[in-house]
Amino acid sequence: MLYKLEKLDEKLVIVDKNNLAHNYKIIKNRAGISKIISVIKGDSYGHGMVECSRTLYQSGTRDFYLARLEDAIKIRKENYKNTNIYLLSGTISKNVCKKIKDHNITPIINNLQQLEILDKYSNTIKYVLHFDTGMNRLGFKFTEIEKIKNLSKDNQIKFIMTHLSSADEKNLDECRHQLKQIKKINSNFNKKLSIANSSGIFLGKSFHLNYVRPGKSLYGINPFFKKSFGLKGVMSIFAPILQIASLPKGQTVGYGKTYKTKKIMKVATIDFGYSDGYFRSGSNNAKVFIDGRPCKIIGRVSMDLITIDVSNIEDKNLYLGKAVEILGNNQSCEDLAIETRTNEHEILISLGKNSKKVYI
Repeated sequence: MLYKLEKLDEKLVIVDKNNLAHNYKIIKNRAGISKIISVIKGDSYGHGMVECSRTLYQSGTRDFYLARLEDAIKIRKENYKNTNIYLLSGTISKNVCKKIKDHNITPIINNLQQLEILDKYSNTIKYVLHFDTGMNRLGFKFTEIEKIKNLSKDNQIKFIMTHLSSADEKNLDECRHQLKQIKKINSNFNKKLSIANSSGIFLGKSFHLNYVRPGKSLYGINPFFKKSFGLKGVMSIFAPILQIASLPKGQTVGYGKTYKTKKIMKVATIDFGYSDGYFRSGSNNAKVFIDGRPCKIIGRVSMDLITIDVSNIEDKNLYLGKAVEILGNNQSCEDLAIETRTNEHEILISLGKNSKKVYI
């Protein structure tokens, strides 16, 4: 990201569509002949589902993967041509079956109960069979294959998928075990296969199979810790300074008086807090940036405000409305996740949810 701001009237999230397209191209080159199903669940990891889907469609994707029915319907209403929309949550009722059929959505069927509901109310809909090979979250068990075959029609199954549990950690033994399991399962169906999430794509060609499902890598999250493969961050977040003050030695800052000044300090209060998705775990630990210089958070993060140490910033560069970088050139979501003791996914989905989004 090359975006830089000097002054703001309000907090701002900037989404770089060029970087999103750039990441898609890298993934496409990596995936080879495997078809890409772009994961835009979680409001495209907080980046804005509709705008991101438009950029990804323009970049060449014709398949989208979502978690919630209302989101899938919203993307279908974009009227993209020749587009498949896959719904992770499957179907749990007659009403859901009707909506899936009405909007031409392909459900991911995760268990026998879902398959029975689909067979009862919409037995012409095509679907994906999701098998559990080690995640123990969603998916059929190997022992249910005969029951599945009795309930399903061969021409309704688009492909078979599973989900890697340990690709992020590069646990190749576990990943290879899951790959072996899904191939064994598929010997009963002879369908196309999908196993690779973002990290799986970058593990190697053996995991690409027929479909890959990139999510975090589209938005610049590294497939493995500190290994970017040329991926670029897509989101920058800035907040304005609301107040600047000088504090004498021995003063406390914020709720609970968790920070005490050891010398005279310049402090600034910025228009950002946990109502904007910033984590309280960043209190007295994380940092933000002003003109490329780090400024430590002091005191507890509160609902709408964060107090920072700006002693290293020249007075001429401190004023009301001065832009403070929460995420961007100087601080990646990976860096911030470490400082706030969470993961990059949660950072992107949570941050800036109350902020204006601008797409460039």
